Amino acid sequence: MSATEARNDLFALVRRAEAEGLATLIHKHRERVLLAPLDRLPAARKADAFPSHALSAAQRDFGELLTKTAEGQPQVLRRGRTPVAVLLPVDASSGAALSSAAAHTSSVPAGGAVNSPQGQNRGRAPRRLATLGDAIGAVLASGPTGGPAFGLPGLDAATGGLQPGRLTLVAAAPNVGGSLLGLAAARQTALVDNQRVLYAASGPNRSDIMHRIVSAETGGDYPRLKQGRLTEQEQKMAQKLVQAPLLIDDGSDLTAEGIAETAPYIQDLALVVVDRMQAAYNARLPLSGDRLPAASQVLASLARALHVPVLAIVDSDDPGLLGLLDADVLLTLAPAEDPPKVQVSVAERDFGMISSAFLSPDLLHARFLDAGAPPAVPAVSGRPGEGVGSVVEREVAEAALPYTSGARQGLPAAVTHVLSALRTALADGDRHALAELGPSLVEVAAVQPQLPDTPEGARLAAALAAYAAADSAGGPGQAAPIASPAGTANSPDE
Repeated sequence: MSATEARNDLFALVRRAEAEGLATLIHKHRERVLLAPLDRLPAARKADAFPSHALSAAQRDFGELLTKTAEGQPQVLRRGRTPVAVLLPVDASSGAALSSAAAHTSSVPAGGAVNSPQGQNRGRAPRRLATLGDAIGAVLASGPTGGPAFGLPGLDAATGGLQPGRLTLVAAAPNVGGSLLGLAAARQTALVDNQRVLYAASGPNRSDIMHRIVSAETGGDYPRLKQGRLTEQEQKMAQKLVQAPLLIDDGSDLTAEGIAETAPYIQDLALVVVDRMQAAYNARLPLSGDRLPAASQVLASLARALHVPVLAIVDSDDPGLLGLLDADVLLTLAPAEDPPKVQVSVAERDFGMISSAFLSPDLLHARFLDAGAPPAVPAVSGRPGEGVGSVVEREVAEAALPYTSGARQGLPAAVTHVLSALRTALADGDRHALAELGPSLVEVAAVQPQLPDTPEGARLAAALAAYAAADSAGGPGQAAPIASPAGTANSPDE
């Protein structure tokens, strides 16, 4: 493997060395190193016999370790304090045969791949270059990505969900509610999507997390729940959570390296949440102060190595600090001009701000609610303050946003097309287009397409049912405001 490939797959390569005794030949320019089982160098099991490195730190400094190894200094890789593999100079371990075999092995191009000329640099494997066709083919073959989300339609539409292999940083000053976004993503992923979550809690403890989840799910008052006074309904909810695939690590000595060493052993891991990194230095909290930039690098490497989203919260919106943390995606929370709302600005590395969303803080119940306003529509001449479209039409367009934006999948293409056209017509104030869409909307509402069993799906189903009822009663323009199903997180009342 190349050094880059080996760095990205380091945890998997070490597991193969442990379980199957397999060694991996790694090349970095002219340097050649063997990642080998400990049996290749038994002395590596002795403490302090050779330089040793935790796997997460080794992944971060991988290029430097390869150079030192190639110069004749074996490097021991360990999990916690236990040695698990060793980096060896090729000539130090039955190397002649491996070198000879590698020199005569050529890569077989796949698809439209372009390889380095065979005659150049015979001592190293050629680099494989992917064509644009390779990339397009991979995307088309894999289909839409269905990564974890926050369960807040406006925010999920703005972010496109949480992407595997990327570090997303939630930045918010204290008391703005940054931790609630981490909790929202964990709830959606573990409780709704039934996927496994690692919740690394450097601030709250497991009791706090449990009370916040019960409060957010039931609407019970968080201060009361913290006192252990749960109603019968809340106790039933707490019992249901016993089997939830949510794993909590709330150790006081929690480090980024510790998270990176634990995560690879969690089967079917879908999301890592780190709550939280503290800007002010605290001797009792490793995830604080000037240790944050290095911790951010470890978490970013973890996301890439395991190809899972890592969501970390930092209790600061200071641009200087956020620049040092260098996340793939940055969500910055700030109170909006409208006091009950919080604006979330979404930025990507190298692109800057790409979108934003609004949330309503519900701190009494330890959660955010979606605050996406109905589509902005121009006032109609002669009737100030009244926009194009009825209440039910606007609700259908807003309820369909997670699907028409691409943040959620599951609707037939024809239905998605009609709902997208509805939103465009409302946003443009186009009465003619809205009138032409009428028959198609009636057909969609009457057929009631099969919708995903999620809060977003329930909201859209309710909106379409209300549209059909309004049409039967003489036209959707005459309908009163509708209420979403009880218990959904996106009802207009909330």
